[in-house]
Amino acid sequence: MSSSEPSRHEVSSFEDVMGPASSYKSGKATIIHLNPDEKDTGRRIVDFFSGLAYGTDGSFEKVAENIYLLTPPGMAGFAPTTSGE
Repeated sequence: MSSSEPSRHEVSSFEDVMGPASSYKSGKATIIHLNPDEKDTGRRIVDFFSGLAYGTDGSFEKVAENIYLLTPPGMAGFAPTTSGE
């Protein structure tokens, strides 16, 4: 079963996408801090995660500047807490 605590990943290049993708595929909500080296790379990474979510009936949404939430199917209504981090 999935954990209630989301995994968190820093992504700056395509070499970094497998960690968050694997966490998502294992059923965990995943917070992605996108810090791309180039703007075009950032767009491609967003497209990758959007396609992953769409292809698996999950969701991918921007929650703040450069912060995205990748949520597996069946976790509707998931909202990460933001208490004093």
